[in-house]
Amino acid sequence: MTLQRRSRSALLLTGLLCALPALTSAQTNYHGRQAWKLENKAIQLLVLPGGGHIASLSLKSGTGKGVNPFWLPPWQSVEPSNGKINSDFPAAPDPAGPLLASIMGHNICVDFFGAPSKAEAAAGIPVHGEAPCLNWKAEKTTSTSVRYSVQLPKAQMKMTRNISFTPNSSAVWISETLENQTPFDRPIGWQQHPSFGPPFLEKGATYFDMPATKSMVYPKEFSKGMRLKRGEEFEWPQAPTASGDTVDLREWPKGNKSSDYTASIIDPSRTWGYFTVVNTKKRVVVGYVWRRTDFPWVGNWEENHFRSGKPWLGKAVVRGMEFGTTPWPDSRKDAVQQNNLFGVPTYRWIGAKETQTISYGLFIASVPAGTTGVSDVHVEGKSIKVQLLGVADTLTLALPR
Repeated sequence: MTLQRRSRSALLLTGLLCALPALTSAQTNYHGRQAWKLENKAIQLLVLPGGGHIASLSLKSGTGKGVNPFWLPPWQSVEPSNGKINSDFPAAPDPAGPLLASIMGHNICVDFFGAPSKAEAAAGIPVHGEAPCLNWKAEKTTSTSVRYSVQLPKAQMKMTRNISFTPNSSAVWISETLENQTPFDRPIGWQQHPSFGPPFLEKGATYFDMPATKSMVYPKEFSKGMRLKRGEEFEWPQAPTASGDTVDLREWPKGNKSSDYTASIIDPSRTWGYFTVVNTKKRVVVGYVWRRTDFPWVGNWEENHFRSGKPWLGKAVVRGMEFGTTPWPDSRKDAVQQNNLFGVPTYRWIGAKETQTISYGLFIASVPAGTTGVSDVHVEGKSIKVQLLGVADTLTLALPR
């Protein structure tokens, strides 16, 4: 792509970073999408201006080098275009089309998590809100960070994300600021939606860990392919099936076809919530860590060759670990009416003209042979500590100061 065809935001990002030693950047193309490539000595991270998605994260050396754990949909992704999408995707009034057209990797859900109400869908609100369906702009860059943002015209809010690096670390710190530009207090959902797929998501090799306690299978019909028993409570990770058995949700995928959703609360006694995903064959771990009081919920979304409508066509294998303010992918009205689950709120308030900031860590690392999972993750000082299962090792990953 020539300089003349680059967007103003991409030029800003490239021009300010390309000569700096700790963090370098370039505009690139990722599976037909415009992307910003950010890298330090340890990792490469790709961000899509279209939707703001974190599409790829990979190590530059060691075991698991070059492996991107994030989901790449099995259809051709397209740039957001104000809801105007081609016939490969569901058309209005289906609110899923704009999101599915551009979703990739780590998707953010703001200013609610889930499907809009019928009235909201008729007014043009897509699934998971406007933020993942609009174009984001680079605002400011330094030698160790990049900040980019999006204006939500219907919600009348602004979301800004800042990603900070250290020169040699495979961990980054992400801060998000949500500005309510209306003169009203409002109930909102604020959810991170990282999704993982093949080849990282591999039968018999990929294991998920988190310090969850009380959990529930989605009480409504999530799909005709649900293997789990609707509305049943359980303790993570042993989930009840519709046939009366249990399945260990640490390991996935299993079976030929399924499509399920569960919600879990992070142990209320903890300061730090987390989840991790380990591929024992590729010997790499990826994970997130956050303050539990900010994001008390983790939703577990599973799609295994079940959805046959467009654009799925029975081809997708993906698991989303959706940590945030809300347990169920329903409407804002539903979340407010439910109020709480297991005594934990199901939505968040933002005040009139208020600005809120939430931060969390994202990391990827090689792991030694014999690693079977993760027993703990927390932030200690300016580092993320990752205690491994199966071996006696603890990973220490530096965070930006």
